[in-house]
Amino acid sequence: MLAVCSCKGGASSASAPANQFAMPEIPSVVTGQQEIFDYLVKHYWDSFFNEERPGAQDTSLIGGFTNEVFSDAMYRYAIFLRGVDKEKAWASCATLLGKLEKAQLANPEGTLWKKATEIYDLTFGDVNSPYRNEEYCLPLLQKIIASPVSTEEEKAAAEAKLPSFSLNRLGEPAADFEFTLQNGHPASLYGIKSDYTIIFFSNPGCPNCREVMEALQQVPGIDDLIAANRLTVANVYPDEDLGEWIKYAPIYPRNWLNGYDHLHVINGVPLYNLRAIPSVYLLDKDKKVILKDAPTEYLIDTIYSIFGLDKVQQ
Repeated sequence: MLAVCSCKGGASSASAPANQFAMPEIPSVVTGQQEIFDYLVKHYWDSFFNEERPGAQDTSLIGGFTNEVFSDAMYRYAIFLRGVDKEKAWASCATLLGKLEKAQLANPEGTLWKKATEIYDLTFGDVNSPYRNEEYCLPLLQKIIASPVSTEEEKAAAEAKLPSFSLNRLGEPAADFEFTLQNGHPASLYGIKSDYTIIFFSNPGCPNCREVMEALQQVPGIDDLIAANRLTVANVYPDEDLGEWIKYAPIYPRNWLNGYDHLHVINGVPLYNLRAIPSVYLLDKDKKVILKDAPTEYLIDTIYSIFGLDKVQQ
């Protein structure tokens, strides 16, 4: 992540071309890695709200930027949010949305709010986004519900999404559930005694599930981590067609806990917001959520970081 933000490495607001998003220039007194990330997420959008910039008032653009440039800026912002704690990330997202709302209220005929929040939603809320994170969808949903710039239809849609997006939030205990293993024995999430737990919600025959499974198997030393009870992978089938699952189950790694939701509560209650399959969670020893519906690359990077693994060995 620091390779992206070496500004004392990046383009500053004073030197960036008009069509290039200006990274904040990091003061010389900000030196530590964590300090850099904290500064970036707090000041990332400062130059964007400078109305003196060329094209800032052009309604065919997003604050003077094309959709592509603004999307790239949002993707980089998503990476920086991963480097700070949840509270600081949340505050940064809320500040951005508040400023977008203020700009829209100051120019009711403008399109800044609509265009910018659409890209924000695609970045954090789209199930295919490599930067998806439901935690950062929540500030947008709450802002839509409360904002005078929202239509009644938009408010109703946001209110309908809010409860499911609020399930199993980062830093909070994951919902417990029971499941039945391949051998017919019962198991439960909180019955797993391991330093870290991966919940891998999967379906038989799902190509993306196969990709995640293979990516996890390629992590160097993962079998040793599982054997030492430092990591457990709970591979859970949340749907009801057991015939297909039983046929497919033999391909799953034998050192994983492979099972199915015999009570049909994961989707039925629901206990988890499974908008797409696969959906992967990473939990700590106390079953608090570290990653929620994590993109595969982010999950693997986090595993490397937690266990101090060397990527060169991969």
